Amino acid sequence: MISINELAGEYEHQYDLLCAKIEGLRPLLCVYKGEDLDLLRRKIKTYYDMASQCKIIAVMLADYYREDENEAGLN
Repeated sequence: MISINELAGEYEHQYDLLCAKIEGLRPLLCVYKGEDLDLLRRKIKTYYDMASQCKIIAVMLADYYREDENEAGLN
């Protein structure tokens, strides 16, 4: 069974992979034209949206136990 911290690490890893894909595609923005450029922009936007969600989920999972610790400290 995977721990929450390991799962957070998996999301962080996916974030890094998606960012690498985006960086690899960006130089093509200067080369492509017309419909191909539109498709490339759409693909980059999709990867960017996916990467953003991976980062958000990774942070939420990493902070999961910290929130419990903070609430326990308040009681």
